Amino acid sequence: MQTHCPVILFDGQCNLCHFCVQFIVRFDKQITFKLCPMQSHKGERLLKAYQVDDPLSSMVVIDNNQLYKQSDAVLFIATQLGFPFSLAKVFKLLPKCIRDRMYDWLGRHRYRFFGKRTQCKLLTERQKQHFL
Repeated sequence: MQTHCPVILFDGQCNLCHFCVQFIVRFDKQITFKLCPMQSHKGERLLKAYQVDDPLSSMVVIDNNQLYKQSDAVLFIATQLGFPFSLAKVFKLLPKCIRDRMYDWLGRHRYRFFGKRTQCKLLTERQKQHFL
């Protein structure tokens, strides 16, 4: 399954992910990204097509048939959002194993720290343009 622009797959129940999605919608003025909850039919199809084993352990970005997970996904998003967020690419100086270890720690504790969502927020027409 090919995508025409970067697609961000996120945990639709995670409050931290919800905050990240709201942040992206706010600063992605050109609608560079399309967003999709992993729990949706489209999300499940993309995860299966890209053979993602443990999807809820990481935010996933698909761009030009390339899969980005964990810290690579976050840095890809920040870079695409432009300045000042692109300054985050300085974290690529850290070894990937260290970046991913920090990402995984936060991911394991995200529900405890930030909670879970039980219902979807209604979207404005502009916000809807960001979703698959």
